[in-house]
Amino acid sequence: MKLYLVRHASASDIAPSDAERELTKEGREESRIVGTALFKAGAKPEQVLTSPLTRARQTADIIARELKFQNEIAVFDELSNDGTLADVLHVVKTFDGAKEVVLVGHMPSFAEHLAGLLGSENAAALSMGKASVACVEISELRAGHGELRWFLRQKQLRLLVT
Repeated sequence: MKLYLVRHASASDIAPSDAERELTKEGREESRIVGTALFKAGAKPEQVLTSPLTRARQTADIIARELKFQNEIAVFDELSNDGTLADVLHVVKTFDGAKEVVLVGHMPSFAEHLAGLLGSENAAALSMGKASVACVEISELRAGHGELRWFLRQKQLRLLVT
């Protein structure tokens, strides 16, 4: 299975609560670039999963549109910063049989999840900027069984789509 871990795009700092922060104009463009780059890379996810926080849901919506994703986007609390890697793997396992899954979430948990998937203890080295993507191929949905195929930050993704 290929997992595409995407950190949400840039969001406003002004909102009634952290959970309600919406994407900025720049964030919407960053999300479009992620989706277009994934499309150009040949990604064909059977599932798009997102954190319930507004900025993550909006990022997932735009990516799904660019990927011409036809299914419903699934929302899971486990993709918020409080979720553990075990929680995330449990969610992904419910989509057993899917060959490609996009996960949209947050820092610092996504760096920790990425490190855990790769069997690394150095999450700091895998810090994801806003609208960054890591592609992990994993044969068995267990910690330490993933192989990093690529990791692209927004600047690199922009180069792919222009």
